Amino acid sequence: MLSWAEDKIKVRELMRARRYAEVIAHLRQELGNSPENIAAIEVMAQALRANEEYAEALVFFERLAAHDREDKVANTLAPGRAAWQIDIACLHWLADDHSRAVELMHGLAAGILDGSIKYGDAAGGMSQGLLLYYMAITDHLSKEALFALDYLRNRIKRILGQVGPSPAAQYYISQVWPSPVARYYSGDVAFDEVMEAVNRQPTLAKPDQAKLELGRRRRLSVALFHDGLRFRARDDEGNCLARMRECCRLENPMIEQEWYLARYEVRKADGG
Repeated sequence: MLSWAEDKIKVRELMRARRYAEVIAHLRQELGNSPENIAAIEVMAQALRANEEYAEALVFFERLAAHDREDKVANTLAPGRAAWQIDIACLHWLADDHSRAVELMHGLAAGILDGSIKYGDAAGGMSQGLLLYYMAITDHLSKEALFALDYLRNRIKRILGQVGPSPAAQYYISQVWPSPVARYYSGDVAFDEVMEAVNRQPTLAKPDQAKLELGRRRRLSVALFHDGLRFRARDDEGNCLARMRECCRLENPMIEQEWYLARYEVRKADGG
C-alpha cells in the first residue's frame, strides 16, 4: 500500500488527467484508513463535483467548512471568514435545491454588506453577487436580481474608493478580477473590455506559462458564462446556451463555479 505522500502524487496526476472516478476510488481507500485526512477530504470534494456526484460532494464540502469553523488559530488570525460557502451554495443549485442555494448565496452577499463576512475574492466579494444574479435571473426572482445588481454596484464603488482619484489608479483597481464582469453588468464597460482583462497577463521575470494559461482559462470561463447570462436576461436563450457551451468546452479549471454551472445548464438543455 502506498503512503499518503506517495498516493497524493498519483492522485494529482489522475486529477490532471481528469480521471475522476479513479481519484475517488483512491481516496475512498485513503479515507477509510485516515478519515480525518483534511487534504484527502478536499481533493475528494473536488473530484466528486467534477464527476457530477453533487450530493456526495456536498457532504465533503460541508466537512471542509466544519473543519474550518473549528480552526481556532485561523479564525483568530482572520475572523469573519466563510470558507467553502460559495462552493456549498452552488452545489445545492447543482443538486437542484435552488431555493436553498439562493438563500445561502444571498446570505453571503448580505454578510459582506453587514460586516459579518470580512473575506471574499480579490475584489472584495464580487463573486457571490455575480452568482446570486445568475440564480435570480435563471429562476425569475426579480427582487433577488435587483438586490444582486445593487450589491455589485456597492462593491464596485467600494473598490474604486480604495485608491486615489487619478485615472491610472482608478483603472488599475477596476481591473482586479472579477470586477470587469461586475462592471459589464452595470453597463460601465463592453464585453470587449472584459475580454481584454481576461487576456491580460502579468509581467513576470520568470513566467510560469502553465500557471498563466490556467489563470486565463479561469477568467475566460467566468467571462463566457456571464456573457451568456446577459443574453438570458434579455430572453435570448439561444445565445445564452451557446455561451454556456463555449464555457464548458474549456478544460475544467477546477475551482471556478461558473464552469460547473455552465455544464449543468448544458446538461439540462440536452435532457441530461
